[in-house]
Amino acid sequence: MSQTASAPTVEGVELPPVGTWKLDPGHTAVEFVARHMLTKVRGRFTGFDGTIEIAERPEDSKVEIEVHTATIQSNQEQRDTHLKSGDFLEVERFPKITFASKGFQLSGENTFQLVGDLTIKDITREVTLDAEFLGWGPGPMGGNVMSFSARTTINREDWDMTWNLVVETGGFLVSKKVAIEIDVEAVQE
Repeated sequence: MSQTASAPTVEGVELPPVGTWKLDPGHTAVEFVARHMLTKVRGRFTGFDGTIEIAERPEDSKVEIEVHTATIQSNQEQRDTHLKSGDFLEVERFPKITFASKGFQLSGENTFQLVGDLTIKDITREVTLDAEFLGWGPGPMGGNVMSFSARTTINREDWDMTWNLVVETGGFLVSKKVAIEIDVEAVQE
């Protein structure tokens, strides 16, 4: 893609044009992976909003995402009900998870680390997401679209989600570590 005056570059990587970009819910996934005994369980949140602000100075760019906790799905109704309870997300008291970026640093040709505050159950902790910028260009319905993916692993106990059971074979029923995986397509406003 040819460089444009409104698209900043960082170390030769052309970023999307300056402005506000809104997450496209039909092409964005907010997912997680946790161990359950011997297997990995995948889940997702189907309700979320977010914006990406690309600034003239790339280091001033910002990402803000709000996830609606009651929309959690793990393909098993009983587990979903438990994840919504006070043992985990306590969705009636804490209806949102938020992420607000504080900065990013290029780590490779199209990769970067996105640092920000993750708030779950009114507990805020700094996390670093390993991200990959996948590009930007004209969308099929007009306007510009961009895409990136981001991953991190958290310890759920840091956000007061400590419920667990010891299993007969040793160890715990649910892992403390939870991988968070976000795949984003955003549309320029």
